[in-house]
Amino acid sequence: MATMQGTESSDRLLETLEKLLEIPSAELDTALTRACNAVADALHADKVDAFLYNESKHTLVALGTSTQPLSNLQKTLGLDVLPIANGGRAVHVFQTGRTFVTGRLDEDPEELRGVKQGLKIKSKVGVPLEVGGRRRGMMMIASLKPDFFRPADAHFAESVARWVAMIAHRAELVQEITRNAVEQGRRAVAEELITVLAHDLRNYLSPIRARLHLLRGRSERDHRKDDQGIFRVDIQPIDLTGLAHEIAKVLSTPEHQIIVDAAEETVVAADAQRVQQCVENLVANAVQHSPHGAAVNVMVRIERRDDRDWGCLEVRNEGPGIPAELIPRIFDRFTAGPGSHGLGLGLYLAQRIAVAHGGELTADSSAGKGARFLLRLPAYEQ
Repeated sequence: MATMQGTESSDRLLETLEKLLEIPSAELDTALTRACNAVADALHADKVDAFLYNESKHTLVALGTSTQPLSNLQKTLGLDVLPIANGGRAVHVFQTGRTFVTGRLDEDPEELRGVKQGLKIKSKVGVPLEVGGRRRGMMMIASLKPDFFRPADAHFAESVARWVAMIAHRAELVQEITRNAVEQGRRAVAEELITVLAHDLRNYLSPIRARLHLLRGRSERDHRKDDQGIFRVDIQPIDLTGLAHEIAKVLSTPEHQIIVDAAEETVVAADAQRVQQCVENLVANAVQHSPHGAAVNVMVRIERRDDRDWGCLEVRNEGPGIPAELIPRIFDRFTAGPGSHGLGLGLYLAQRIAVAHGGELTADSSAGKGARFLLRLPAYEQ
């Protein structure tokens, strides 16, 4: 019986994750609402809310909420915005970072009267939301029936919350990139980057889905076929110098300037979209691991090696560096360093793209002196 329940739980988690992974890079509230609907379906809940903290107003705001009758009543009663000072279980989960479960909410003296008497909720599961490495809110799952949720449902909610937070983080990144590009008068570049992000997400889904489907006995050979299909390249002459400048203009922020030192023109034989994806991953990784106010340096040059010319792009930051024990596997799938908030796929994809072009990507670092990534691609020969 326990084995059957475990299988059902795994299947439910798999199906829910697949729904979450299919959510496109949309506006934050739209993405979170779709995520809440997926969780509500999985748990047969009467309402699911994704609350994020509004620092300026010191409130929790339900930016995402399942499209159900109880959610409409919640908005009518004004319970979609919760002042921190008023307390309640949603605020408790956010402040403590601990999961909350009850099947007798109507008997809980710490819950808000409006939730108990207005919404008439009887059972609740609340889990914190860690977005971008920080506790930014919480997800609340509710039922009108007493003693409705099982311990397994709480564990399920904790697992799913990490993916809901990833969706929120991705939506915020898209919005930030768009704002930066608009401020620099580069709307066309912003739209292209959003397209790339959506394309990257599909790339992420293939290895993630393959990993999840191993639970259902999917063969290793099928897994390799899917993986190989991701890295097909369309070779053409690409100006690596121009690409570096374009990416620097879009990804630079007031906190982290991206400084490009490059030859006038460095043309390589490469797939434009893939190399752009590779360089963006390297620069974004360098920015993420840079101390506040530190610049990221990108250097582009031609190098003679093994009796041929290579286009070289080097990315350096001033961060804490890569731990020595991590360097041998830094390009492995699902490897994430200290302070990383991603899936551990960015550097893996970048290295695979380099290899697919007949090039290479290497990394070296000294503790406390930052990290250096060097991308080599074959120079274009007419």
